[in-house]
Amino acid sequence: MAVFIKLVENRAPKEYADGPATDIVFADITEGESAVVYQYDVLPSGALRILRVPQGAGPVVNSVVAPGLWVRVEGHWHGTSL
Repeated sequence: MAVFIKLVENRAPKEYADGPATDIVFADITEGESAVVYQYDVLPSGALRILRVPQGAGPVVNSVVAPGLWVRVEGHWHGTSL
């Protein structure tokens, strides 16, 4: 499963028609030796952290999105469910 992030729409109204500009997708690679899955978690500050998990290795931070920049996230949660 990929991780999908919907960012805050902070653009001029004429640019709202360009929906994909406010979306970020981290697509999993499921085939071959370079297989990788993406997961996310939310830090206590509200920052969204995207983790890259290569096959057979531990997670590595891929990117961080500031708390005020993202609205919604979908995908595989990294960590324990509450």
